[in-house]
Amino acid sequence: MLKSQEIQLAQSKRREKMAEIQKVDEITDDARTELRSLTDEYQSAEVELRTALILEDAEREKIKEPDTADKDFNAECRSFDIAKMVEALEDQKPLSGREAEISAELEKRDGKAMKGTRFPWEALEQRADATVTAPDASSGELASRPTMQALERVFEASAAQKFGFQTIQVSGQPRFPELTDGTSAAWVSEGAGVDAATINTNVQEPGIKTLTARYLLSRQAIRQNSALQPMLRRDLAEVIREAMDLAAFQGTGTDNQPAGLETLLSSPNDNESAVIGYSSLVRWMTDVMVSAKLNDLNGVHVAGVPYHLHTLLTGTFGDILTEYDQAKKIVSNMTFSSQVSGITNDLSNVYVGAPAQHAWMVNWGSPELIVDPYSESKTGKVALTVFSFQDVLVQRLATRFKRITNVSVA
Repeated sequence: MLKSQEIQLAQSKRREKMAEIQKVDEITDDARTELRSLTDEYQSAEVELRTALILEDAEREKIKEPDTADKDFNAECRSFDIAKMVEALEDQKPLSGREAEISAELEKRDGKAMKGTRFPWEALEQRADATVTAPDASSGELASRPTMQALERVFEASAAQKFGFQTIQVSGQPRFPELTDGTSAAWVSEGAGVDAATINTNVQEPGIKTLTARYLLSRQAIRQNSALQPMLRRDLAEVIREAMDLAAFQGTGTDNQPAGLETLLSSPNDNESAVIGYSSLVRWMTDVMVSAKLNDLNGVHVAGVPYHLHTLLTGTFGDILTEYDQAKKIVSNMTFSSQVSGITNDLSNVYVGAPAQHAWMVNWGSPELIVDPYSESKTGKVALTVFSFQDVLVQRLATRFKRITNVSVA
């Protein structure tokens, strides 16, 4: 028995004894003396009880096991079988086992799915490389193609994330404030001071945009393909990643798209009308370094299309190095992807920025999956549709980001 419980039991007996003494019609001197003694003991025991409770709470804190609920749930999410989920939904059966429990827990955390069935983002993480041969992609079977390498998270291979966008989970209507005026420092003489400037804050609120990824496969693929699980992870993740990359750089802000850097940086522009090279990269990065008040180039990122990489690799710097080799000496964060910019008349855009803590891919909760066995029933195929809820948010555009237009890709 705990010390506090022993004291509480003794206190109960004292209260019982005191009640017996007080309920008689006439209290004798001996009874009055005993009552005083019981009262003193009761008061002392109360102090002892409080001390025991404090000590026991401290002991509980020492021996209490850490709360591993979230860790255990994340581990279960990594074991989520999306292929089993697809097969159950295609047969119009309820989910069972781990998949049912995880989906129910996600609905409890993120809200009931509006259109489909909730599944965890971890289900789209690539676990290991896999290449499986299929006879023909047009048949609805999953075609063989290279798997993303070492993909620990869905957006790990994202061009936007490599450029510096950060993926965060939010709920409700989050607000992202930034100070625009009022932060200043001054040197003053002894005993003097300066008046505080008025603080002005600009608040941005991302809005939920619905991203839809659609995928067709045959009923035979669902039942026969032993590698369906890793290939669904690979292909669905890649479709979503490509769409988010496109939104981060080229999103128009209309037709339910997020507004990407091309739209946000529409003015002012640097019209280069030249081929990308080491000297131009240094100039653009220095401009961002100055406007963002940075002390070095470590936080400056560059993004262009693959043809810009080709130009840097084939351009020579001195007798040995390429312009790309020389550029890597000053910047390690160069991203080249077809999602970064479109190409018109052999001209494209390049983006330079210091995006740390200023560029976000905002994500609301877990994605939803609809398995539709009817719309393509005459071809024997099943349509998978994934809905995810995301937006792009960028702050301090004027000082930390730069868009260079009309850079040659020839």
